[in-house]
Amino acid sequence: MQYPHWLMVAGAVFVVLGFIGFALHKNNAEQVENNLKQEAPPPEEPAERRDLLTKGLTEFREERIDLPKAKEK
Repeated sequence: MQYPHWLMVAGAVFVVLGFIGFALHKNNAEQVENNLKQEAPPPEEPAERRDLLTKGLTEFREERIDLPKAKEK
């Protein structure tokens, strides 16, 4: 079975582009791996996140069914 000339050329171009993309991707990955410094959040931020996740947003607290209802005075 013989393939058309343009199909063989297109296949070769795709192979070359694949190798170039792989090389560029590998170079970018090395730069990210060497840059693993991340600043720690301020001390009050984890507490705020925990409260937000456990208590929920203030506008939806009345609608939650998994929490006991607050006693009204």
